[in-house]
Amino acid sequence: MAKFRILSLDGGGCWALIQVRALQALYGEHTRGHDVLALFDLVAANSGGSIVAAGLAEDFALSEMLAFFRQEQKRKSLFVRLPWYKRAPRLIGLGPAYRSADKLRGLQALLARNGNRPVDELPGSLRHAASKTTHFLFVGFDYDRERAVYFRSNRNSASGSLGSPARVPTAMAVHASTNAPISFFDAPAIISEDPPGVPPRRLWDGAITGHNNPIVAAVVEALANGAARDEIEALSLGTANLFLPMKDSAVAEDAVLLQERTGQNLLADIKKIAVSILADPPDVATFVAHVMLGQTLPRSEAELPVAGGSVVRMNPLIQPWRDAADSRWIRPAGLTIAQFKALRELNTDAVEDEEIARIDQLCTAWLADQVNNQPIRANGRTLGCEIGHRLFSAAKAEWLRRCPLAPPAAPLEPAVA
Repeated sequence: MAKFRILSLDGGGCWALIQVRALQALYGEHTRGHDVLALFDLVAANSGGSIVAAGLAEDFALSEMLAFFRQEQKRKSLFVRLPWYKRAPRLIGLGPAYRSADKLRGLQALLARNGNRPVDELPGSLRHAASKTTHFLFVGFDYDRERAVYFRSNRNSASGSLGSPARVPTAMAVHASTNAPISFFDAPAIISEDPPGVPPRRLWDGAITGHNNPIVAAVVEALANGAARDEIEALSLGTANLFLPMKDSAVAEDAVLLQERTGQNLLADIKKIAVSILADPPDVATFVAHVMLGQTLPRSEAELPVAGGSVVRMNPLIQPWRDAADSRWIRPAGLTIAQFKALRELNTDAVEDEEIARIDQLCTAWLADQVNNQPIRANGRTLGCEIGHRLFSAAKAEWLRRCPLAPPAAPLEPAVA
């Protein structure tokens, strides 16, 4: 039976370097983007994951993509700071830091091959297009209509509304998908569409729609277009997540390993809402996809964990481990208390070299099984893995069993990121 394979890429700014390193761990450090895409029928992406998806379509080697995230000058071509006086509201912890219009220019420079190519032409631009079609789905949020927007490469998708769908250049679709509001960019992305005469739309990041992890949108897309439930396999790559035991019901070697209850006021509520779209939806989405695809649900502790489903989640958790001897929460093996604290406090819009080094450090520990992998479903009290894989190595083995990489037909000249 032919499989329909999905690659789902979470949002998370430059934390998306985690996705690149995960793909390297699966398929090799220098594997090219088109060789990765040839394994998948659909790539769904939001925010930082949209940059990774577009980089794969550009046929960058994974090593080139990682170099982009590691080079400060290139990162800051997308995250261009506003003048200090426009960042003044951040003194109270809220307000934009970056210029949206400059991000579009940075994306157009990065995506030299496909940036001006409409999204619906991306599948035909891939090296394997003659033998296999790989479709793309980018998620945004329409500021004026207050609705999700899906930029699809499949113009005939049964999940899209009827009529002639608008055509949007790839760089603009990625621009909309990466345009996080309130604490990040200063204005909605202005998206011009084809046919001419259609008024430009104003869009924010697709995370507002609950699709920071876009796997549910991807599964719906696959089912709507004829893929059978038992044919679908999905690799869901995250950009790290924080999930801690509550301080009022746990004991730990250090208070930084626990979550305190915070005071409630208007400013705190706005700040919490601004970042919550990056937190809970990734937990919910992979579980919903697991259920949609008819995968096993455990009925008792004797059945735990359920680890062989068709949805494979790979995402490092900033989370303590539980000491088997006395049930205290302790730091994970791969991080010191100071490193754990620094990661816990690190913002989504990390762009400085020191911040990227911390993300890299987390990723290295995760790949070495020294930091937890995010389950598809965790126990809310013990944080134990009920569905999915607690460690990266187990998730990797499961996915490679399902989807190994065939060697490329011939070596290619390197692309330039």
